[in-house]
Amino acid sequence: KYQSTLDFDKFHPQETIVIVSPGNFDDMVNYPRDCKARGIDYIFDPGQSLPMWNSNDLIKVIEGCRLLIVNDYELSLIINKTGLKKEALLKMAGTIITTMGESGSQVSTQYNEIAIPAFKAKKVVDPTGAGDSYRGGLISGLAHGKDIEQSALMGSVCASFAVESYGTQEYSFTPEEFNERLNG
Repeated sequence: KYQSTLDFDKFHPQETIVIVSPGNFDDMVNYPRDCKARGIDYIFDPGQSLPMWNSNDLIKVIEGCRLLIVNDYELSLIINKTGLKKEALLKMAGTIITTMGESGSQVSTQYNEIAIPAFKAKKVVDPTGAGDSYRGGLISGLAHGKDIEQSALMGSVCASFAVESYGTQEYSFTPEEFNERLNG
């Protein structure tokens, strides 16, 4: 609702990843500009905000992001809204991760595409929050220096735990449980 008062000058560009996701719309438009001006990497996750975007602003925000992360429906909205094909978006963003629910996700770059499996949950109770959990695991991997494939796998594991509980943040797992599912 209200614009933030975030001071980007306090961040060290090499130690910072900003995620631009649904919230105050002015922040979503301005954060990428602030990140670019300071050499800070950012991830663009437009989610449910997509209907509010016009083509020009959407292109400006995608251009230069380290990573665009969307579900398959959101990617089709971006393509329709901008008139750009996925290949053109990849030239602007570098990497696109498309989540596809129980079908896993796809990491796309200009050079290759990597299929990321959906890890099997013990029992699917509620899919609410799976996308946010995926992003949390992904960002944790990136923040710890993992490559994009390993980070996406970590995101997929987190999402598999999220769907085992009702609600968006009601799940938990130990490092051992996480590693067992990741490597099992």
